[in-house]
Amino acid sequence: PSPPARPTERALPRPQFGPDTSGAMAAAVAAPVEPVSIPTALGAREVLDVGVNVLNLQKIENPQASLHQCASKYGAQAVRSVFEKLELKDKVSPFEELNLSDNNIGDEGAQWLLQGLTSTTSTGESVGKNLKVLLMPRARFGTAGMKAMGGVIGASTSLENVILSSNICDAEGMKGEFCAGLTKNKSVKSLCLAACRLGDKGVAHLCEGPLKTHPTLGHISLQYNRLEAAAAKNLAQMLAVNKALRFLDISGNSIGTEGALALVEGLKNNKGRLTRIAVAQNEIQLAGAKAFCDFFMSKAGSKIEYMDLRHNAVPYPGMVKLRKDLGRPMDGPE
Repeated sequence: PSPPARPTERALPRPQFGPDTSGAMAAAVAAPVEPVSIPTALGAREVLDVGVNVLNLQKIENPQASLHQCASKYGAQAVRSVFEKLELKDKVSPFEELNLSDNNIGDEGAQWLLQGLTSTTSTGESVGKNLKVLLMPRARFGTAGMKAMGGVIGASTSLENVILSSNICDAEGMKGEFCAGLTKNKSVKSLCLAACRLGDKGVAHLCEGPLKTHPTLGHISLQYNRLEAAAAKNLAQMLAVNKALRFLDISGNSIGTEGALALVEGLKNNKGRLTRIAVAQNEIQLAGAKAFCDFFMSKAGSKIEYMDLRHNAVPYPGMVKLRKDLGRPMDGPE
């Protein structure tokens, strides 16, 4: 006998947890407030909504996508298209956060960003007046792009958090426009310039200019910038007069023992205003680590809440002694 017929397959009914709003949600997604068509690096175009508070172009839509694929998606022309749309509408940008991380923005895109954010509407309002957070690590711009970022910072009265790490600008990127812009600014609270290959000269530009007098900058990251003892000495001189800085991060450099001793003197002259410092991976060795520990345990260092001294070429016997001096012996309850 022939086998019984296979029952017809049917889709299971969709569970309902209240009113079915899927159609309304789809309509909302399909109808952006301020749509703009921007080019991608693959030769296609994509519609973005520029009427939102957060514009995020750091997109990895497929879990199998690589960071390279993410970084190759948007470029300078995408930035240009966004601000040309705003100019056409004669509107202030609604962006409070702009995330261009891991994209091929380059020096050209940085210039378009500067032009767009610092332009004004027909009523005289600054297009970028709402921007509080600018995230541009690994955006593939160099010296010219960093100088453009200085212009953005200098023109802003709202920016609070700026991340420009891993854009290779060398010391020249800090010179001139960048330091002038940061000096002019009165709103930035956190600035990340890690892995920009600033070197001692780049830090000297910062220390001799904006870092001495900036009224609100409470955190700066200078990690992995090829800094040596000369940079530490400039930072020490800056700390003696700085009133606002609360967290200094110079991890991943090579200030050595000489730089460590200079920095400790700077902390003493700072009078407890700085409360957090990271000096990990700086080859300060036992003498440098001991100087920091002695300061930490002293009355002058009582305001220090956090001090990172990891991975600094301190041998085991030296570590045993430091732990004992800190009241945390190696054979203690830990």
